[in-house]
Amino acid sequence: MTLFINPIFWGIAISVYLLLLMRFPGRLIFRFGLFNLIALTILLGWKISLGALGFVLLTWSAINLITSLKNKSSSASRSLATLGFFLFLFFLFLLHKFNLANSEFSAQLKQTAPWLPAEILLPFFVTLSFSYIFVRCIDLAHSCIWKNAPLVDPISLMGYLVPFHMLVAGPVNIYDEHMRANERPSSAMTPVRVLLVINEITTGLFYKFVLAEGIRIYFYGLNGNISVTGWFDSLILVVYVFFDFAGYSRIARGLGLFYGIPTPVNFNAPFLATSVTDFWTRWHMSMGQFVRRNLFTPIQLQLVRRVGVKWAATASIVTMAISFSFVGLWHRMSWTWFLWGVAMGALMAVEKFVQTFLITKKWDRSGIAKIAIDSLGRVYVLLLIILSAYFVANEVFPI
Repeated sequence: MTLFINPIFWGIAISVYLLLLMRFPGRLIFRFGLFNLIALTILLGWKISLGALGFVLLTWSAINLITSLKNKSSSASRSLATLGFFLFLFFLFLLHKFNLANSEFSAQLKQTAPWLPAEILLPFFVTLSFSYIFVRCIDLAHSCIWKNAPLVDPISLMGYLVPFHMLVAGPVNIYDEHMRANERPSSAMTPVRVLLVINEITTGLFYKFVLAEGIRIYFYGLNGNISVTGWFDSLILVVYVFFDFAGYSRIARGLGLFYGIPTPVNFNAPFLATSVTDFWTRWHMSMGQFVRRNLFTPIQLQLVRRVGVKWAATASIVTMAISFSFVGLWHRMSWTWFLWGVAMGALMAVEKFVQTFLITKKWDRSGIAKIAIDSLGRVYVLLLIILSAYFVANEVFPI
């Protein structure tokens, strides 16, 4: 929250744009990566930015090694290197998530593994929002290792994995789109583009600091925290999280448009959704696209190849459950979030079966019937989201 009301942040944001306008050597994503590193150093200090650069260099070296083994060595060596990279990445992710879930984790880890610099690593992960870096690393690996996309240099990769304007809460940018930013002609700051940038940033600030914080202050006091003890509190939580998260996302989107750096749209009127499936294509859209691109589609294809097209429907249910279980555990490593993910996956699978059944029956959905069903669908979605928020609320805002 404090980042976007810090005048230094906005001074840096404008300075990065001005530096990008100058004729420095290098293509756009390289120059953005370099200025992004400088911005992180000013905002977070040299130790954090140096640590982030070290992590990016380590990731770059691992991906470079794996891709080079593709043509020079056996598939076993490449598979072993790939497995080692992902195990290391998941180990760091687990450290980060267990630390968020347990305030005593750092002390416990220090006793269990005194050789591990937990007092440095854990605050470092929190400061850099490592959950988002983690999924960007997966997208990077998927693109470079399996889709044979070229690996950019470490400085350019710094601008993709740790972009300062997406530092707080994403969104999840796409590696292939980030890399293709070099291919686009530099767009001048036309009046239309200026209005788009201003609209995104000011709307984001209004969402976050007027609507979200206004709701929190009105219901829970100036220094109060959201406490979910009943269904109405759950509704307030859902509305608050929307304006808070959508606010951050629109600010990041506006700055991305400012720089010409691809920054995904993250929300599209989710409360107009008429099904849970529709809701998750509108809420945290970049994460949904990441899951579809890196988990759902590859797992679905592999399962169907193994079990055959006859069992494609069953494979779809299993894949949906696996994908949303990951989403739940990505939020927090707990049984509550895991069960939340399984339940969401199951609901979407049921919706898919119902939709397929109605299509086969050639059910006419038009006119007054469509209006009535869409209205009921929106009520159904809202009630389910409120229920799910109530289920996980104490892990979002502990009492």
